[in-house]
Formats: sequence, structure tokens, C-alpha cells
Amino acid sequence: MNLNNKESDVNLSISLKNLEINIGPRKITIKDRFTLILGKFKRDLFKEYQNQEFLQVIEKIDLIPAKKLIDYFQNQSDKLKGLEGSLRILEYLTNYRKIVESNLEVFTKFNEIIEIILSTFRYIYLSERKNQLVTELELAKKHKKSSELSAIVDLINKLKESIKTNQSKLNYIKEDYFKRKNQIEQIEGNVSLLDDNIRELKQIKKSCFNQINRITRQIEGSTNKQENDSLLKLGIIDNLTNSEKIRALQKKAKETQYEINQIKSRSKQIKEELGRLTPHYDIYKNDYEEILTSIKDDENRIRMLQIEYEKEISDNDETRFKEIKDILKTPVRLSREIEKDISRKNSELEAISIPDKFFSADNPRNLKESIEKLKEIDELLRNSNENFNIPKNEKEITLIFEKYNFFEDIVKDLEGILNNFLKEINVEMNFLLFINDTNTSLFLKTKFIRNNKENVSFEELTTPEKIFFIVSFFISTGVLLEHDNIFFSNLFIPKIYNKGGSIYRTIRKILPIFEANDKLTKYKLIFLMSNLELKNEINNLKLIKV
Repeated sequence: MNLNNKESDVNLSISLKNLEINIGPRKITIKDRFTLILGKFKRDLFKEYQNQEFLQVIEKIDLIPAKKLIDYFQNQSDKLKGLEGSLRILEYLTNYRKIVESNLEVFTKFNEIIEIILSTFRYIYLSERKNQLVTELELAKKHKKSSELSAIVDLINKLKESIKTNQSKLNYIKEDYFKRKNQIEQIEGNVSLLDDNIRELKQIKKSCFNQINRITRQIEGSTNKQENDSLLKLGIIDNLTNSEKIRALQKKAKETQYEINQIKSRSKQIKEELGRLTPHYDIYKNDYEEILTSIKDDENRIRMLQIEYEKEISDNDETRFKEIKDILKTPVRLSREIEKDISRKNSELEAISIPDKFFSADNPRNLKESIEKLKEIDELLRNSNENFNIPKNEKEITLIFEKYNFFEDIVKDLEGILNNFLKEINVEMNFLLFINDTNTSLFLKTKFIRNNKENVSFEELTTPEKIFFIVSFFISTGVLLEHDNIFFSNLFIPKIYNKGGSIYRTIRKILPIFEANDKLTKYKLIFLMSNLELKNEINNLKLIKV
């Protein structure tokens, strides 16, 4: 291939097969693994090397059409000529979707007819049930009086049963109740007697002190008969001297106080016992009185109901009375319950919606229109088998998925090669394969992760990161396609990414990877750069200026 550089008036030819470059009369053979050729060339001179399909692939990095990537791979490698077969999965899914949609459409029609039939059956059932309830309501109203009498009898029986139950409860606690009642009353009596004794002794004690006070105010021997009688009542003889009387009265008061203390101690013990017994007694008392009150109330209620019942019976003749007796044997539902059921059935009937075409209120059992629709659906399924059945060509389907899986593997390999380079700038990317809603196009959606935590799109990458990705992407495709000699130029990529500093920075970072990775040792990299000055040399990169 001859490239004519009009600006430098130099004929340039490059043979990638022999790795030879002819610059005018000068012939250069590229022997080094990594070579950089610097010059000033026009973009048109590189059209033969400038892969338009690659430009289409990177045209929209965030969402790459799989068809463009496959075309690029097929044109670059004979081994991948049949890769476009992987896209047949779209045709398969489209046909599959049409069949599913056809089945869904028929099923929807079938389901609508079945819903109409079920709604019709339910309408018939509810109508008949409503009629039964109306009849039941008429019967309930007719026997309303009998129902009321039945309720009186039921209530009387329940009250009698309640009295019987309460009487049993009363008998059960009666003995314990009176036993505890008598015990409490006896204890309370004892307490009362002790309190009386204490009061009497306190009075004696008081009299003793009164006599002592009186004696101390009188002269020896000046007592009268009334005073002597008071002393005798206290057990003091009258022939004692005043001092002897005082000592005797003091002794009597002391003995009386001792006796008071003894009685108080006994009274305290009895009251403590009363305090322990009283709560239990109160429980029995409350229960007993409540049960007794309940029995009396029920008995009064029964007497009133019997009067009411006898009055109602007296207003009916013998025939009516016999009818009442029969009604009492068979309970009848209350009218309001039946009316509620009728109201609910009316609400359910009103909620049923059936197209007029399929339903007639005068003849709801007529299902002719619904049956005709079911026949039409059956006929459609019988005569259009290919529109509703999924083909069972397993070999063909297996081949389609094998080719698709092969394409997935290639994408995965490309992703792995790319990430070997991208990790140098702390970026990781993933290709996500997905199919559009109409199953007509397959896409590769790119997802970038910066510093192992920040999810970003391609457009959110910095310009140096974008250029690093573009250059790495181009070189990665060469590795994937096993091109031993990978030739890259800044004229192969869009002008917005033609930044010398970022491109050389990318080359500087990926060359050590090619040197260190055993799987990359066979590849040679040739970089031909136009109008991009290299300010600092790159290790292990042969520099040729033209």
C-alpha cells in the first residue's frame, strides 16, 4: 500500500505482513516489538487502514449495536465469518413473541367468553336464591306473631335454666357462706364484749384516780358513808388509813391497767383474725347476694313474661293456638335477617355486568351467542395451527443458541482483555447484553465502575479516561482477533479523542501489561502518529520520525 504525504512530499508505503515501511527512497524494517512512527500525514492517506466499522462501534459507547460489533469482527477475522448467525436469536424471539401474542389474544377472547358464561350462571343462581328468600320473607311476616310468642317461650325457658343454674351455684356456696358469716358474727361479738370490758375497766381505773385525788384533799378520817361505799365498790375497806387507802387504790389502778392491757392484746389478736377472714367472707357474701338477686330478678321477669304470653294466647282462637304450637317446635328466622340477605343478593346482581349481546334478563339461560363464540375460537385454533404452535425444530434452535452463546463468550473475552488495561486507571467496565422490546435489535450496554464503587456512564468519564478506553478498546479487539501485528494511528479515531498527551499516556500504561502478561507476548504494536509531538520518551518503545 502506498500512502502519499502531500504536505511533506514523501511517498509512504507500509506492508503490515512484512512489517516494512518505505519513506521515499528509505526502506525501514520494523524489528522491535513496540514501535512509534511520528510524522505529519493527512487523514485521507489512512482510509485503507481506517476501519469505518470500528468508528460505528464507538459512535455511541453507552449503547453499542451488536450488529455493528459483529460486522467489525467478521471483516477482521475469517474465523468469525459466521458470527452474524448469533443474531438469528432475534428472529426466533420475534416469531416466538408473535406466537405467544396470538395465543394470548385467543386466550383473552376465550377467557372473556368463559367470564360471561360464569357471570350468567351466577346471575341465574342469585336470582333463584333471591326468589327463595322472598318466599321465606313472606312466610316470616305471616308468622310474625308466632315468632314473637316463640321468642317469649324461649326467653322463659332460658330464664328458668338461668334460675336453675344460679340455684345450683347458690346451694354450692350457701353452707360455706353461712359458716363464714356465723364465724365473722361470733368474732365481731367477742370483739364487742372485749371493748365493753375495756370501757368498764377504764371507768374503774378512773374511779381509782378520782378517789386518790379526793383523799389527798381531805383530812384523815373525814370520809362519809357515800365515799366509803365508792371505796367498797372498788374493793377497798373503809377502816384503813388514808395513806393505806391511797396505796390500795394505786395498786387497784395498776391491776386494772394490767387487765386492760391483757384484754387489748386479746382484742388485737381477734381483730387480726377478723381482718384475715373478712376478705374471703366478703367474696362469699358478694357472690351469694349477686346470685340471690339474679334469681329474684329472673323470677320477676318470668312472671311478667307469663302474663304477656297468656294475654297473647287469649287473643287467638284454637286453630291459631295449634299453629303457634307448631311454630314453636320449628324456629323461624327474623324478618330483618331475611331482608338483609335479599339486599345483599340485589347488590350482587347489580354488580354483575354482562354485554347485552350475550344476555337477556327475560331469558338468562339462553347461552346461544356464547356457544357460537366458543365454536369460532375452536375453528380458529384448528385451521391456524402454525400461528399458535411453537416450532419443535430442536436442532435449529440449539444451533441458534449455540451461536448466541459463542457471541456472548467473545464479548466476555473482550471485556476481560479491556479490564486488564482499564485497571491501570482504576476503572472497570462490563458489557450487558439486552434485546429491545420488539425483539428486533441486540445491544451491548456498557457499565463503568470507577475506584470499585462509583457507577458512571461513558459520557461521565473524564476525557483522559475516555481516550484510554477508546485506544484500549481498539487494541483489545486486535488481541481478541489474534492479530499478531496491531497497527494503531490517532487518525483512526474521532477528532475529539485526538489528544496527544492522553494517547501517549495510554501507550505508556499499556506497554508494561504486554510485557508482563504471558498471553500477550506474541503481539507487536505499531503506532503511527500524525502531528502529535512526543515530549518524553516511552520505555521500550522504538521511535521513528519521518
